[in-house]
Amino acid sequence: MTPTQPILPAEQILAGDVPLMSQPVLRPPADIFARRAARLRQLADGHAMAGFLRLCAAICEQQQALHDASRLDPRAALEKLAQALAPQLPSPVLTSLDALLALDAAALSRLAERLLNGDYPAEGPLFAALPLLGAALQAQATRSIRQRPLPEPQSQEARCPCCGGLPLASQLLRGDSGHAQRYVVCSMCSHAWPVGRVRCLSCGNSRDLSYYSLAAQDHVPAAPDHQQPHQERGAREVEACGECHAALKQISLLLDADAEAGADDLASLALDLLAGEAGYARLGFNPLFLPGAN
Repeated sequence: MTPTQPILPAEQILAGDVPLMSQPVLRPPADIFARRAARLRQLADGHAMAGFLRLCAAICEQQQALHDASRLDPRAALEKLAQALAPQLPSPVLTSLDALLALDAAALSRLAERLLNGDYPAEGPLFAALPLLGAALQAQATRSIRQRPLPEPQSQEARCPCCGGLPLASQLLRGDSGHAQRYVVCSMCSHAWPVGRVRCLSCGNSRDLSYYSLAAQDHVPAAPDHQQPHQERGAREVEACGECHAALKQISLLLDADAEAGADDLASLALDLLAGEAGYARLGFNPLFLPGAN
């Protein structure tokens, strides 16, 4: 994991160092999961985790079907995912899925509520199938929130103003003014809310931040160029806070117009692992990848 070139101090960034409250919450497209599946398949080519990314793409395709169907309860949605994906799932996941579906309604509801908040049993008989429960909840939440009026963001919020979900990743977009604007994508309802361009989502720190991206072992960083401070920035980075030690993935659509937050996050899990080794804890989560107990 290699640090990028230093960014400008927050006070020198004229646009985006505080939340732009004039910017609205963004709805995901109606085909959000189909787009995510397509991006995952594109990223899988030549990737060290190609099999995992293709399985996630298959899950996303089924999420799109759930999103497009009438509202289902978590058990019915999970059963549909299980039926459609069974031929592609490893036997340990199928065994775990059977145990998950054997839970009574109250137990499954409690588990779903925990998972919405990023809390889950990180080991045990249910663990291997929990990403499928997360996928079902994600499809349901996205469908439900897309049918409601959008809220007005009030301040720098660490949780989604639409559903209260945790962040999945942040993304950089080109704003109407030409400056980069930063949004955080919800891990559950897939909506995105505006936040400060250079500011820790967890504690609000805007000075002691580092940005890390992956680089080849023989990569030699370019000499600092204050006229082009972002020349070495990666399309997928981790923003690491020196104050609270929180880490949040940042996906730049300015550097890669084909990027999609959910897919590109899964394709860059190595960044999260390396950030963890460096002492930073991921802020939020991706329902399709739930780390187990150490």
